[in-house]
Amino acid sequence: MDDWTYLERRLVTDPNGRQWTVALMDVLGQEGDPDMPGHLLEAQYASGRYFTLVYSASGSIQLEHGHRSLDEATTAYEQLLARTIDGSYDPNQPVFKAKIEDE
Repeated sequence: MDDWTYLERRLVTDPNGRQWTVALMDVLGQEGDPDMPGHLLEAQYASGRYFTLVYSASGSIQLEHGHRSLDEATTAYEQLLARTIDGSYDPNQPVFKAKIEDE
């Protein structure tokens, strides 16, 4: 997981002493995707181009959440980071592909 390209990423420790990586990713910014994606590719990711992730040191994804805009994703990343650090979100209770579909 650490080989991906992230907009933001931090290794944090929860109140129980477990380490997690909290990250913000643009799926169109990954290696192999063109810098200027075609309209078809942009439309494919319109409801979830940006993702917030929490994963363990083993690379196991504990949370994957799609967002439509960078502003929305950045706000969610900051909140997820704070909630993981203060223990109000427990990554041991994984949530996969939450809210990727249009709400």
